[in-house]
Order: sequence, then structure tokens, then C-alpha cells
Amino acid sequence: MKKFFMDKIYNEDHSVTISEFTKLPEELFTKEIEMSAELGICSILDTETTGLNHKSDEIIEIAIRKWVYHKKEHYLVKPIEEYAELNEPVNVEIPAIITEITGITKDDVKGKKIDWEIVSKMISESDFILAHNAGFDRPMIEAVSQLREVSASKFWACSFKQVDWANKGFLSSKQELLSVFHGFHYSGHRALTDIDALANLLLQGDYLKEILANAKVKQIRIDCVKAPFDSKDLLKSKSFFWNAPSKFWSKLIAETELEEMKVFLSDEVYPAGRMKAEFTAIELRDRFKA
Repeated sequence: MKKFFMDKIYNEDHSVTISEFTKLPEELFTKEIEMSAELGICSILDTETTGLNHKSDEIIEIAIRKWVYHKKEHYLVKPIEEYAELNEPVNVEIPAIITEITGITKDDVKGKKIDWEIVSKMISESDFILAHNAGFDRPMIEAVSQLREVSASKFWACSFKQVDWANKGFLSSKQELLSVFHGFHYSGHRALTDIDALANLLLQGDYLKEILANAKVKQIRIDCVKAPFDSKDLLKSKSFFWNAPSKFWSKLIAETELEEMKVFLSDEVYPAGRMKAEFTAIELRDRFKA
């Protein structure tokens, strides 16, 4: 039977100990290291925005922290440079629901502006960019013209999608709940707190190793064009998601699963000889793009 809490916070009386996280331990910052071929630089990034649409919504806060990481063993070593700033949106007002979630008000961002040159430099100096939901953050970053080219040149990794949290016994992949499962809570939805809490989570297991291993797996996107309507429940059961703008079911799979998936679609989804599904190879650097 899987535990949902790590052994170190699971007490003999079946209670758990949950502490408050406010900042990374000081000893991480003061750790003495010497850069070598085995060490590299990555960045953890988070954005707060006016909404979910990268085409029309805007970033109202960003936080990015560079980390030294071990390139062979794949673990975080030391936090270094950070940048966090609020940003007044130009074309969109901050909705009340966003203020309720983040605590960021129109007055908070008035006159504030993110220095995109600083963000661009930090991204350019990183081997890869890590976000908890890279499928959200990367399109938001690449909607900023000053960041589009440098972001597109980098590998993006995702702690939400590239760790098999469910198989490890966790009930949810949401960062706040994963943190509780690992013995701490924090005031979420402010960018700098979020990225440091994510780092604190990753430091408690071999999660970065799993993320980077999965980041190297070649993927195929399956678009079930013209799939029969009555196949929707079957596709949902196989974890296909509804691509609303395109009006078909889609799924990302590992390249090694492709032949098995083709057989499934031919035998169970499409009528004999009428396969319409499209298969697109996703380049590693294109992961999590819009």
C-alpha cells in the first residue's frame, strides 16, 4: 500500500508534521562550490498572469532563479541569481478572480515594469528552463517579443508533466498539494515563493533526475481527426484530451508507444480502413510550446 506522505513526516501515532515554508535554507546560498564540467546552470521560472490565454492575457509578475545543478547526477546544488518583478498590463485589466487567487491588485502593479533584458539574459545563460506547468508558462513567455527567440532556443522541462506523481502514490500533481504531501505548506500564487517552494519540493527526492530523463524521451502528438463521436469515452479512458480550438481529441505519447497506439486506433476507434488520425513528431526543444 502506497503512502501519500514521506516517512520523515509520518508519525507513529498516524499524524503528520507540516511546517511552513517561507524561504530556502540559508545554508544552500552559502554552500561553497567550485564550478566544473559536472556542474551547469538551469533556471526555475514562474509567471502570474491576467488569465489563461497566451494570445490575449498578459504577465503581471515574473520570478526566475538560476540554480547550479549537477549535470550527471541531475540534482539542484545551489541557488544563485534571482529576479522578481511586477508588471502593469497594457491591454488587459486584472480580473477580480486573479486578484483573489494571487493577491495582486491594480494598485500593486501600477507603474511597475518587468525588465525583459534581465529575464532574457538569465534564460540565455541556462541549460534548461524548469516550470511546474511549462505548458502554461512557456507560451506566456514566448508571447513576449523580447523573449521569444531566446526561449525557443532552450529546452523546457515540467515538474507537473514529467514526474509520474500518481504512480508514486500522490493524489494530485498540483504544487501546493505535493508540498503538503512532502511536509510543508506555503502562501502560493506569488511567483518568487512558488519557484522557491518548487525547488524545496525537488530537493526532497530524485525528481529532477526523472524530469530530465523524461525530457529526453522523443514524443509523438496524436490528433484524432474525424474520430467517430461515440468514441469519445474510449479516448478519454486512454487519457486523450479534447483540443477545443481544433475540435478533435489529442494525446502526447512516447515514440516507443506509437505502433501500439496505431493498432488501438485502427481496431477500436476508426471504422476499418478509415484511419484519419494524424501523427506529429515533437522536437525536444519544442516541448510545451503553444
